[in-house]
Amino acid sequence: MQNNQQGTLQATPGRDLFAPRLIIGIVQGLVLYLLMNAAHNRGGIATIPLLLFPLLLVTLFIPPAFIVGLQRMRGPRLAMWAAVLAAVVAILGCHDAWRSAGADIVGMQPFGRTGVPLPSMAVTFYGGVIVFIAYCLVLAGEAARSWFAPYESYFEISWKLGLQVCLSGLFVCALFLVLWLGAALFLLLKLHFLEQLLRESWFDIPVSAMAFASALHITDVRPDIVQGSRTLVLSLLSWLLLVLVVIVGGFLATLPFTGLGLLWATRSATWILLGVAALKIVLVNAVFKGGPGSDPAPRVLRVCMRISCLMLPVLVILATYALALRIEQYGFTPHRILACAGTFVACFYAIGYAWAALARTDTLARIAPVNVITAWVSVAVLVAVFTPLADPARLSVDSQVDRLLAGRVEPEKFDYNFLRYRSARYGLQALARLQGETKAPNATTVRELSTQAARQPGRGLLGAARPDASTLALNIVSRTPGQPVPASFLSKDWNRATQKWMLPGCLNFGSVKCDAYLVDLTGDHKSNVVLFPNSGSIGFVFDQASDGGWQLVGKFSIAPDCAAVRDALAKGTFQLVEPRLRDIQVNGRRVEVEATPAGGAVCSR
Repeated sequence: MQNNQQGTLQATPGRDLFAPRLIIGIVQGLVLYLLMNAAHNRGGIATIPLLLFPLLLVTLFIPPAFIVGLQRMRGPRLAMWAAVLAAVVAILGCHDAWRSAGADIVGMQPFGRTGVPLPSMAVTFYGGVIVFIAYCLVLAGEAARSWFAPYESYFEISWKLGLQVCLSGLFVCALFLVLWLGAALFLLLKLHFLEQLLRESWFDIPVSAMAFASALHITDVRPDIVQGSRTLVLSLLSWLLLVLVVIVGGFLATLPFTGLGLLWATRSATWILLGVAALKIVLVNAVFKGGPGSDPAPRVLRVCMRISCLMLPVLVILATYALALRIEQYGFTPHRILACAGTFVACFYAIGYAWAALARTDTLARIAPVNVITAWVSVAVLVAVFTPLADPARLSVDSQVDRLLAGRVEPEKFDYNFLRYRSARYGLQALARLQGETKAPNATTVRELSTQAARQPGRGLLGAARPDASTLALNIVSRTPGQPVPASFLSKDWNRATQKWMLPGCLNFGSVKCDAYLVDLTGDHKSNVVLFPNSGSIGFVFDQASDGGWQLVGKFSIAPDCAAVRDALAKGTFQLVEPRLRDIQVNGRRVEVEATPAGGAVCSR
């Protein structure tokens, strides 16, 4: 590795590093396979999530970082920084396992035959983001032998590493596409060996890791590949800034005439505004490139860049105000905590870019230090969010429980299922405290409802919510007068259904309720069960077979909040009509013809 006078990275050929990098990829693949195989069979370390989670995350992210650093850092420095990153990632994994242990988290699915939990998608994704940002900052500092490297070094390394990861991922996908096409060819000859091989994890995982390591090496020793891709991507993105400036300018110019009411009514204004602000930041940097030392952009793009920097604070202020309104009305939720974190980072960009735009220079050179400082802030914020420091579940539980105990929310309207199923161990701890509450307004009601929520059936360690017959009897309410839901329907083991994803939520999750209507839709003088989950607009039709078992036979849609159709189903004041298209029978076999909808769902009043 060599540095030029400005401290930017000058890569050496490094072709002799292919063997070490390939070995690292092989070892990574084998370790990942062993961990996943243990999880699949619930054996060994898989029985200890506090060890399994961090080991999986460290094995997933640290070997690629080590591969990239072989050419850029000396051995001791590389080992030190790899150990630091591994420690950070391990802490994230340990916290993810700790917060989830014994909790029932909606949306988290078990893995393998025995339902072993794995790290959440959020921790896995943002753990990778943390490693990427931090490693780019470290590599630039190592290249300059300083904590604060020249901005051009940050730019070169971050874009190169980002494109290396993307191109390597595409290479792995292309490799398996070729392998599956080869398997399809052999299947034409009734040879299944390659297809069976591609379905084996002991083959897929190590081969993926080796291919990814090889692609990282190829893109590293052939910098022209990355430089050409970067030039093309930046050139295309930079001209999108002109379009975005016109759109955002029109939006801001329209606001004084429409008012903010329409904006707040969307209930998603914060995320949309933050998304536009993030896109604007990316496009501004596509024009800014490596700073004043880069090739100057056309004047029209430099003007758009300055205008965008001045628009950014307006977007962030609107997003902050919208978020503050929702928090004031309904308190914190995990999504609002994440929005607060995003808004906090966006404020650094907004203030810094406005400061850069107000400078008299045409290059907006102040963007450079703003980007570096905000990168460090982003890493700190992400680490805080995925540790107890600012865990969204913990902060949300504290906020919602405080609102309940202060009397701002009636006990009957409080979402106890949030504590039971959607806030990890923090919610369970709060639910336990509420069962002994004596000082809050309506403390008796709070104790009763929290006790009922705590007694709802759990799903085991991170398993799917699998309601039993008693839970179904509570969650499925018959709306047909005098006709309860059949006991045979409630006692059926819906967990053994072959197509569980097609069933309504109340048959899969203990926290979902359904309205039931008992009507004859088949004309056989026997009642079908029609379920509408959470008062939704999709009705699921179930029929009882000759052996007494129930099965899903169809579904239909009505207009949202259409009371007329529901009343007709409850009272039986409807008629069965012939289908617009009849089915076809050929040689005694029935071919079902599915008609396209005649129009949108209409509600007859």
